[in-house]
Amino acid sequence: MSYCRKSIYVGLFILCAVSIAPVGAQSEEIPERGPIPFAAFDRDGNDLISEEEFDTVRGERRGERAVEGRPMRGAAHGLSFSEFDTNDDGQLTRDELTAGQKAQREKHRQMGKGRGRGKGKGTGGGKDRPSFSDFDMDGDGKIVEKEFYDARSKRINERVKKGYKMKNLGSAPSFADIDTNGDGEIGADEFAAHQSQHRRHGKE
Repeated sequence: MSYCRKSIYVGLFILCAVSIAPVGAQSEEIPERGPIPFAAFDRDGNDLISEEEFDTVRGERRGERAVEGRPMRGAAHGLSFSEFDTNDDGQLTRDELTAGQKAQREKHRQMGKGRGRGKGKGTGGGKDRPSFSDFDMDGDGKIVEKEFYDARSKRINERVKKGYKMKNLGSAPSFADIDTNGDGEIGADEFAAHQSQHRRHGKE
């Protein structure tokens, strides 16, 4: 009788262990935005990411956002698995994923700077051009690069919410285009000169 009871306890313990194990092995949820964590990619829990896992998880997030009507901007320009896999062994470590995600953010940042991100024609142009004070966010009489892009992004977001069609963003000037003396700051005179030039081009 004692042996049977012991066998039952052992059997229940094994059953519980088996039922709990898969839950612990479940991968982390895929976030809606931002970099995808290593645990979300590592579906089999072996502390490595295969190309299949990498592509599957990326595809799932893109699919979810597409269904919600929020396609991922710049998805077509994302780094491929092979670009993440720097040692070319067919799998990604935590360090490779982190380094690849950092490189991808930098790539998107450079593309954004190259295209420009709003202002003048790109944000609707014409009568609603931004003023120097709109970009001089700390009111110190000059615009540094961070202020320039922060103000530009804020302006674009506000206009998108109002229903404006953001055309020609790719032709918007970069910070360097307006900083004509190359001192890392845009003064009121440089800003005014750019606005004047922009207006002339608009009339031609």
